[in-house]
Amino acid sequence: MQIRTPAKLNIFLKIVGTRDNYHELISRFIRYDKLYDTIRFVPGSFERFTIEGVDIPREQNILYKTFIELNRYTENPKIIDFFYQHKVVIDKRIPMGAGLGGGSSNAAGFMKLLNKILNLRLSLNEMATIGAKLGADVPFFIYGYNSANVSGIGEVIEPFEDEIPPLELKLLPIHCDTAQVYKRYREQFMEHFEIGFARQLMKQTSKEILATITPVKANDLYLPAIDLCPELGKYKEKYYLSGSGSTLFRSQE
Repeated sequence: MQIRTPAKLNIFLKIVGTRDNYHELISRFIRYDKLYDTIRFVPGSFERFTIEGVDIPREQNILYKTFIELNRYTENPKIIDFFYQHKVVIDKRIPMGAGLGGGSSNAAGFMKLLNKILNLRLSLNEMATIGAKLGADVPFFIYGYNSANVSGIGEVIEPFEDEIPPLELKLLPIHCDTAQVYKRYREQFMEHFEIGFARQLMKQTSKEILATITPVKANDLYLPAIDLCPELGKYKEKYYLSGSGSTLFRSQE
């Protein structure tokens, strides 16, 4: 009873508006299967929902939050009963705070595995609806697309027939706080929205984008991330930033 939960990369990320405290974006998400976590359900006897493998208080863990949301949505007693008899063990390989969507992927994988084991009969659309309450990236992982254009505040996901070159990843020992990067963007870098340019990027393959668009131009969060994490600055000419950082990548072609 286990599932691999892959990372994602943002080939480009353009902010095209705001909605209250949220930022509307247009972005290309690609699934990166070479880097993944593994979630296992291990039999035993437990007094409460138990998670091992991550040093986060249970109530703050996205898998606990997913467990709560699934209970609310399905009202199925099988879910609670299952976790009296199983614990959740996460083998983490995706760094936290790295712009790779590890927590969101964990939430999606947890739902899909539990849905299969307990025969909850939740559709992908239902799981995506639940996932959207947990994080903007969760629905992308629910649908399992190799590549997609994502817009709105993450709720609009359109699969894209892509050409993805071999990629080199650079994992830095830096934690970029997503909320702080977006806050810095809004305070110091939000001047105008390149909506037309973002829509052009939606039509280009990832290979084309990485061959023709500079890293800073491709990601509106690059400069605010550098402002908060100056070490990123020395890579901005040659490496692209995934999400709000700190993972860097470039084409090997």
